[in-house]
Amino acid sequence: MPTTVPDAVLQAFELAGATSTQFERGLINRHWLATDGERRVVLRQYNQLRSSEAIRWEQALVERAADAHWPVPRPLASNTGQLVFEHGGSLWAAAPFLEGEPQAEPGPAMFNIVGRLLGRLHHDLAGFETEGQRPGFGKTWELDAWIAPAGVGSFNEVLARFSAEYSELGATIRGYRYRNLRELSRLHYPDLPDLPVHGDFQRSNLLWQEGQLTGLLDFDFARRDALACDLAVLLVPFEPLETRLAGALFEGYGTVRELSEIEWALLPSLARAHLLLWVALLLVGWRTGANPTAVASIERTMTLRLPALEAAEAGFLQLRRNVSERR
Repeated sequence: MPTTVPDAVLQAFELAGATSTQFERGLINRHWLATDGERRVVLRQYNQLRSSEAIRWEQALVERAADAHWPVPRPLASNTGQLVFEHGGSLWAAAPFLEGEPQAEPGPAMFNIVGRLLGRLHHDLAGFETEGQRPGFGKTWELDAWIAPAGVGSFNEVLARFSAEYSELGATIRGYRYRNLRELSRLHYPDLPDLPVHGDFQRSNLLWQEGQLTGLLDFDFARRDALACDLAVLLVPFEPLETRLAGALFEGYGTVRELSEIEWALLPSLARAHLLLWVALLLVGWRTGANPTAVASIERTMTLRLPALEAAEAGFLQLRRNVSERR
């Protein structure tokens, strides 16, 4: 993997001679800030799981958000008019650098705003015209679809290989996975409509300047799924979200769109599914050797994050009543 942006990539996006500085390493892709005079451009090197078709789907969704006046990094074309540039076996894309900073320690008021923003985004993306699922993606529980682009086999096949070396951890993953499949089916997850979701509406992807939203970043996990998946992800950014903050989040979201009974009941199960999806991606990193810390991350998710979610589950299920009483 290059430690600097190749000259061919800089030239493709008309940045020849620009200086480039790598951002802190992302969990999935790699990013550089290229500076050429007053022009500042973010260059993204996609990981092996992203195809050009998947990237173009993401870019089309970003364009939809931009057309609805969201401050998103609208993709820039290369000097050949393409939005995705291939070099050295990697796919690259470019977008303008957006000013602003994430909220350092947001309280209930900010989570209320985040909820309202997410509700608005769901409303504005609902008419996205591209049909079908994003290539190389699936719904949160469709793990085989997520890891298929890596060419390492099915989720169960990769898990079997992992279990041969880490038997106890592998058995824990398998137990959580089968339990999660059963609960998602029982709670009618398949009955919810599949609509465009952002996939990672975390505060680190929301930029602010003088109280105004100046950037909505990172549509890398965008896909078609149940809208409640975007909320479920926010319940476990690492440790479970404090109940008072989660309540403010859902209260804000509810001012734009009311959650159904099915969605309320599904939230903890969808949060669990999201963590298992993360484990599936880590398993790919372990299997391919691309992520040297994958085993430690898997162990942390299975022995700390998932049990912490279970401990917080009753409080999350109580949120519906709490939110209703405040209205």
